Amino acid sequence: MIRIKEKDRNRLINKIKTIKDKNVLDEIYRLLEIDFDDEVYITSQEQKEVIAQARDQIKNSQTISSEEADKDMDELLT
Repeated sequence: MIRIKEKDRNRLINKIKTIKDKNVLDEIYRLLEIDFDDEVYITSQEQKEVIAQARDQIKNSQTISSEEADKDMDELLT
């Protein structure tokens, strides 16, 4: 778990205290209601290799559009 510095927490609180716009306050409240998953994921060596391969593909413009990916998935699932 990441430790939060007290000065950072106080800076945020002080900033929130100055907000006059109800919509902004409502949005901040909504964001604070989100349940964040603080779990740390440990990746295996195999997963790290697949991620590295994917990054290389992106760097080399070896990608497809979302539409093409959807079409490929549809074909695989039918």
